[in-house]
This record gives sequence, C-alpha cells and structure tokens, in this order.
Amino acid sequence: MNYLSIDLWDKRCWIAYSNMWIIFTLPFVERFKLVWELKKIIIEKNISEIVIWMPFDLYWKDLRQLDKTKKFVLKLKQIFKNIEIIEVDERFTTFESINILTELWWNKKDILEKKDSISAYLILERFLSQVNT
Repeated sequence: MNYLSIDLWDKRCWIAYSNMWIIFTLPFVERFKLVWELKKIIIEKNISEIVIWMPFDLYWKDLRQLDKTKKFVLKLKQIFKNIEIIEVDERFTTFESINILTELWWNKKDILEKKDSISAYLILERFLSQVNT
C-alpha cells in the first residue's frame, strides 16, 4: 500500500508519500491547487490512503484551524470516495522538525522553509510505524 500525508495550512500545504514503506517529501503546494495536485499524485504514486494531520490545540482553546481542517477532510471524502482518509494527531511535529533541523546545523531561514516538509514526513512516519506494529 502507498500512503500520502498532508500538512495542511491556509496558504501552502506540504505533502509526503510512501512507496514500499520508503517516505518521500514533495515541494509545497499552494492551497488553491491542492485538490488538483492530489488527483495527479494519487494516480502517479498509486496512493491507497491519505493521512491528514489534525491540528489539535494542546489546551483545546483555539479550534479554528481544526474546524477548517475537518471541513477540508469532508471535501476530500466527497472527491476521493475510493480512498480512505485517515485523521491523525499532529501535535508537536513542527516542534520536532525544528529540533531535527537545528541538530543538523541548518540556519534559521532553511529551518523555516523546510520544517513543514519534515512535519509531513514525520506525520507519515508515525502513521506507518503504527500500521507496521
């Protein structure tokens, strides 16, 4: 099975996909182009399931982004009826990706550019480790 993960934001989205349990990241996609790009990637990479991060607030105070993401998930389910959409908790993936890039001695500009791509990777990696066990 091949999986795809989406790190969804208001303007840009980051995507990672797996092929035979190896994870690859893709360049960011503008939000308004996301569905079109997903259609293309799903066919090209033979994706069977989409893993999408759910931005749960640590203290359940700010739920705006979570509400936006839930609406987007409903839209995806209508468009991609044959593909399972799996929601996962993404708390701390950005923090973790910043730590990884900092440990690799990346500069601040590079960290800001790459952190969300690494987050998409981490989301998929966590999911695949759960599927494998």
